[in-house]
Amino acid sequence: MNQTDDPVQRLRIYIDTSVLGGCFDTEFSTWSIGLIRDFRAGRLIPVLSDVTAAEAADAPEAVRELHQQMLALAGSVLPITPTVLDLVAAYKARKILAPKYEADMRHIALATLG
Repeated sequence: MNQTDDPVQRLRIYIDTSVLGGCFDTEFSTWSIGLIRDFRAGRLIPVLSDVTAAEAADAPEAVRELHQQMLALAGSVLPITPTVLDLVAAYKARKILAPKYEADMRHIALATLG
């Protein structure tokens, strides 16, 4: 049976740069590499965003390369939209996270809405 013939829809998993960087960090590599392996095997679909792309652009080369590989598997990138910004504003208003974690709030909003 082909992956496309599988009656069970593959899960879409939002990943941020901490997952990508985790592949190169001994503390997190077991889990990050396992997740990347599932993406490469087609068991899961990676979901990336404009925020992840911006962060990856400033990351070490190995992380940038892995980001490019995941982009090829994802096929698209979630953009920052007015709806995403509205949700981030709601998180801020409710003090879900401290203001210094705005990028994390964007990741959470993108994962929620994407």
